[in-house]
Amino acid sequence: MKNIFRNIAVMKYFFVFWFFLTVLPFTALHAQSKAVLKVDKLLLKGDTSKALKKLNHFIDKTPSQADLYLKRAKLKIQKGDLEPAMVDLNSFCSLNMVCGEADLWKGVVRFKQGDYNGAISYLSVYTNKREDADAWFYLAQSHMWLQNYPVAINAFQRSINLRPNEVSAIYNAGLCAYYLSRYADADSLMQTAERLAPKDLDIRLARGLSLLRGGKHVESNEVFRSIAEGDHQFPAALYNIGVNYYNLNEFELACEYWSRAMEKGHLQAESSKKRYCGKKTQTDRYR
Repeated sequence: MKNIFRNIAVMKYFFVFWFFLTVLPFTALHAQSKAVLKVDKLLLKGDTSKALKKLNHFIDKTPSQADLYLKRAKLKIQKGDLEPAMVDLNSFCSLNMVCGEADLWKGVVRFKQGDYNGAISYLSVYTNKREDADAWFYLAQSHMWLQNYPVAINAFQRSINLRPNEVSAIYNAGLCAYYLSRYADADSLMQTAERLAPKDLDIRLARGLSLLRGGKHVESNEVFRSIAEGDHQFPAALYNIGVNYYNLNEFELACEYWSRAMEKGHLQAESSKKRYCGKKTQTDRYR
């Protein structure tokens, strides 16, 4: 079942973060220069390409102005130019004498490159100095990818404390609890996430699986039955209804739902039906 979670676990809600990146520039360490303010006006108009050209011009004209490199690094990160962004971040640190916010963005770069230990190194420095929901979120995700689930949950909670309605942090904290076999905690977190995003079927499926693994098979089936035919998670819902019925010793119903899941293209349903159906007695508990 963990494979189902793997498919839906990470980087599902990053649009929130990138909205803040392009529209609401971070300015904790210093006031905005006139050059950066001009660039911000272009970004508010949605003209990222022209904003980047302006930044290049300003940097060529005044190469000692640190905040220009930080602003350009953020835009390069958004475009996916990660190593050039890291060069600009290092330039900012050198000119500014301290990295400050640049440590956050260095962590983002390393995270996006899949260097989770590198991300943790930078983000730990930043979160030790400043409470920032996005920094804690990226730190949590980095630990999550490295399967440091207890540490990840703590970091997600720090992010949630700063941004209580951030569905992605709550959802991923629930996944970590699931991986730790803390199914009651996982269900509680998924319930909270579902209240905030009631139409998100991945969250609903995750909650149903948490209840299933926690032995609450009737409650789990109630959740799975709320996923309607035609929804992209409907085959998985059918399959797991069958799993719940099997664990309730309702073997005929289990096989019936696995057959329905097979008709909808659920691959695991076929192997489960072959292994468990057509037997008069239960030979082993479904896992």
